[in-house]
Amino acid sequence: MRAAESKQHSTGEFRNSDGTLAWKEVALFVQREKHRLNSRTHEFIDKMAANTVWDREPTQNQHKYLHSLFHQLGGKIT
Repeated sequence: MRAAESKQHSTGEFRNSDGTLAWKEVALFVQREKHRLNSRTHEFIDKMAANTVWDREPTQNQHKYLHSLFHQLGGKIT
């Protein structure tokens, strides 16, 4: 079933089965690579990664900022 969903929606490492971005995966990717970003962003990044444990969905502005950091790090959604 997952293989069929992946084929249908072109899911990748950072996609949910419905084709949307998996913010949890993005947050954890950004946290792993945060050493490449300005230290002012580290607290925000760690907070977003911590929210993945409790399944706390980020606000719309937090989503935007998290994804901007993701793209700065060269993250690509295919």
